[in-house]
Amino acid sequence: IKQISSTKEEYFMLTVILISYLVIMFGVSVWANKFNSSAEDFLLAGRRLGVFLAAFTLAATYFGGGYVVGLGAEAYSSGMIAWYNGLAGAVGILAVCLVLKKMEGMQLYTVAELLETRYGSPLLRFLCAMLSLLALIGILSGQVNSAGSILSSIGIGSPVVGGLIAAAFFIGYTVVGGLWAVTITDFIQIIVAGAGIIAATFFTVNKLGGWSGMVEAVNSQTSANYFTMTQGVEPSYILYLILPMFIYTLIGQDVYQRLFAAKDTKTAKKAGILACVIVGILTFFPVILGIAGKAIFPELANPSLVVPQIISAILPPVLGGITLAAVIAAILSTADSILTAATSHVIGDVYLRFILKDGTADDAKLLKLSRIWTLIIGLISVFVALMMPNILNVLLLSYTIYTAGVFAPVVGGLLWKKATKEGAFAGLAGGLLFVVLGMNGFSIFGIPSDIMSCLFSVIIFAVVSLFTYKPAA
Repeated sequence: IKQISSTKEEYFMLTVILISYLVIMFGVSVWANKFNSSAEDFLLAGRRLGVFLAAFTLAATYFGGGYVVGLGAEAYSSGMIAWYNGLAGAVGILAVCLVLKKMEGMQLYTVAELLETRYGSPLLRFLCAMLSLLALIGILSGQVNSAGSILSSIGIGSPVVGGLIAAAFFIGYTVVGGLWAVTITDFIQIIVAGAGIIAATFFTVNKLGGWSGMVEAVNSQTSANYFTMTQGVEPSYILYLILPMFIYTLIGQDVYQRLFAAKDTKTAKKAGILACVIVGILTFFPVILGIAGKAIFPELANPSLVVPQIISAILPPVLGGITLAAVIAAILSTADSILTAATSHVIGDVYLRFILKDGTADDAKLLKLSRIWTLIIGLISVFVALMMPNILNVLLLSYTIYTAGVFAPVVGGLLWKKATKEGAFAGLAGGLLFVVLGMNGFSIFGIPSDIMSCLFSVIIFAVVSLFTYKPAA
């Protein structure tokens, strides 16, 4: 394929399409604001989401910059096995559906609230909320950096400018419309993101002469088998692609918030199953796009730029603009979901529980406070993004800290009757201890620290719970 450089006119068209899309999304949020009259409306869409809205906003939360750009980059480097990471998120959502019955009728705001309900410990709730908030800000910062890198790679400002543009829009429309706006924009964004990436994938593969042409072109560039998910692949590497995402999904506030916003448990379960199918299918296409990029740009220094490179150098301007909007839509759909999830911790787990204490407050005041904290958290994430520009390190550290400390208490508490408060605290402390040790080079059998710390936490949680469990009289 002949590589081409985009002209100023093509860059202008890309920019016009992108800006038009962002303005439309902001207009949707202004319209959605009419449904907000309380903090529950703002943070949980009034708990009135049906199957399709709940499923699409949940799928949009996952099909973000990490999946579109990250899976493309992983596939560029490793091939089809990158899809394991996408499937892990899909299967994780399905696993969450299996535990929803345990929470029926609880009317929860957050995962941290679930811990207090299960163990009767306000301190455990607070610690979980703070760890989750840290993880969410880290992930949100990663989305800001990802958007900035993509926009700058196709000529729209520097990474800092691009990140600020994207952040201004997702913070703005989330502050204005809350989860109602997020849900409606996510519904649009997952359609745009999915259609754009699928169209770009088919166009690019067709340029390579179809599937057989792509296979031949990729095989001529590398001796590795890019089109298998088993042969010659180390099982440990497959587990590394699967487990961190799967574990986080089971305890992620951004996941549960969408399900808590559903009309009832039955609706939430159906939405989760549908979201699982959507995520499983959509994540296949960035993988193929990344593999195709290996044939087109065999010596790309930074694999994370393979998707933006295809947009700017291979796709025709209109399709390139649509695909760019799709990629940015994917990033924004994750960012706005993370932002509302983080605000839920501040309002539900800190203000209502520990400052207001009686849990009651004027709806107008809570709504205003929710908007203020959404803005504050968004600005903090931008600051972190500018101070910590390495996307992968931010995401990895955030995931590791949260999953290591909270996975065992949450999942163990839901599924095991003998789980105790003492076991939950021990599991949390043990997981965080292993994270610290892992950061200083400690390892067991070479198992990655994010997986080992979670396993270590589960073991400590189970042992201490067994020793401290007292059957009801």
